[in-house]
Amino acid sequence: MGPTASGLIEVAIICPEMSLFQKIEDDLADARRRSDAVALGSLGLLKTEVINASKESGFKGQIDDALVIGVARKELKRRQESADAYTGAGRADAAAKEQAAAAVIKPYLPAQMDPAELEAELSKIIAELKPEGPAGFGMVMKEANQRLSGRAAGSEIAATAKRLLG
Repeated sequence: MGPTASGLIEVAIICPEMSLFQKIEDDLADARRRSDAVALGSLGLLKTEVINASKESGFKGQIDDALVIGVARKELKRRQESADAYTGAGRADAAAKEQAAAAVIKPYLPAQMDPAELEAELSKIIAELKPEGPAGFGMVMKEANQRLSGRAAGSEIAATAKRLLG
């Protein structure tokens, strides 16, 4: 890849599973057609962050759903924290913009588990691993984070695991 006849530089991004990344690009094109400034800004930033994250060590230019979810989660958290800060400072208009941007990003994240589902999954993991002592908590957390990645926050998993392990 490189410069083309028109002078533009083409960039090759290897996307073995283009589902979420392709959805971002398609939604970005729709936002352009609708002239939706909030969606255009949020999705443009999300796409840029995903591409930048794919260039970091460990990803080697590959974009998969896990990368997109991780970046989307980080951006959503950033937007929510900004909205909270604006609300605390009495800037409701800026907080509303951040919340609207967060609403655009939220569909790219998997549905979160409710506490009952989380407890049921952790109970299964505990039954399979039969942990003992403090090291058992680490084993449960490692397995739970692998299985429940993206569907539950690490703090929620840890709190529920501690409660179930006694």
